[in-house]
Amino acid sequence: MNSARLPRKISCLAVTGGGTGGHVIPALNILEAARRELGAAIVYIGTPGNLEERLALEKGIPFAGIPTSGFMGKNLRAKLSAAARVLPGVSESLRVLKDVRPDLLVGTGGYVQVPSILAAALMGIPAFLLEPNGVTGWANRLLKPFAAGVVLPYGDRGPTGIPLGGGPRPDRPGRERFQGLLTILVAGGSQGARQINREVPKILKALLEKETLPLKIVHQAGASGERETRELYKNLGIEADVLGFDPSLSARYRSCALTIARAGAMTVAEITYAGTPAFYVPYPLAIGDHQRINAESVHRAGGGWVWSDASLTETSARAKELSAVLREPDRLREAGDRAWDLSPGRPAGEWLLSLLDRGERVKKDGATVSK
Repeated sequence: MNSARLPRKISCLAVTGGGTGGHVIPALNILEAARRELGAAIVYIGTPGNLEERLALEKGIPFAGIPTSGFMGKNLRAKLSAAARVLPGVSESLRVLKDVRPDLLVGTGGYVQVPSILAAALMGIPAFLLEPNGVTGWANRLLKPFAAGVVLPYGDRGPTGIPLGGGPRPDRPGRERFQGLLTILVAGGSQGARQINREVPKILKALLEKETLPLKIVHQAGASGERETRELYKNLGIEADVLGFDPSLSARYRSCALTIARAGAMTVAEITYAGTPAFYVPYPLAIGDHQRINAESVHRAGGGWVWSDASLTETSARAKELSAVLREPDRLREAGDRAWDLSPGRPAGEWLLSLLDRGERVKKDGATVSK
């Protein structure tokens, strides 16, 4: 394991990771906190042309592109091609790191972090990996021997938690959020979710045919599903605010009464941090079934409910379950309270400071910086 000394203060921070919102959003949160609260120079190392480049540039964050590609779910030829790009990626990462000279590198997940973490190990730059899921991803398993440590969402020793944006944590949700006009936020993730986009509008239609509840519907459908989903709501006669991808979705969670969403770690952290109850629909092909594990942990604590992806086609049954919850404001508020209590989310600035407060040589057993 990388035994480089972790600095107590930093003048430059680099973050790498990307591909999906679950990797990109925490990276942006960490970088913005470092710039805002520590006055540090920052750089985002990611894949050129991907989501991370667009969002980083929109926020005025310097971006360094490292061409690479993933290994998962591809045939042998594609995997060999991806592997062949690792060494050039390491070489390019060495050039970037030598140019910016970061005091610390943080990896937030995805294949794009592989060459940069390896390059950091070669240069003696301390690197930490964020592992927000209950099941460690393949990239983090591969990179753990080369990193100073792995940051988990929970634990007796830190740093723990998932870095979130938006400033200080809001208060627990008040009763007013679950009365009157109720906002339902449907979120399929940064890339959308075809099953959610196709079936949830039908469930909401069945709900509205039997209930007179005043509802406001907001649906993040992903860029590829935005047009089709908007048309579906229109054809069903439902007024809905349909979005492509909203990088500030976390702020919307704080004002809604209920969410229907996938169960990636970042999504779960943001929803529970806002004290919002949710019906979670785990992506069935997630590596290690980690989304189901994430969702069931919330369900066991009383902070939400779980629908299987396949069960979304059972329109009447799902609408009945929605109705039962929406008609009981106290039940919604209780679930929101329990979600609020269990959230692994932490303000990104606090999360980063907990890393820097260690100020000592990292032991081989991983990242154990106290909160």
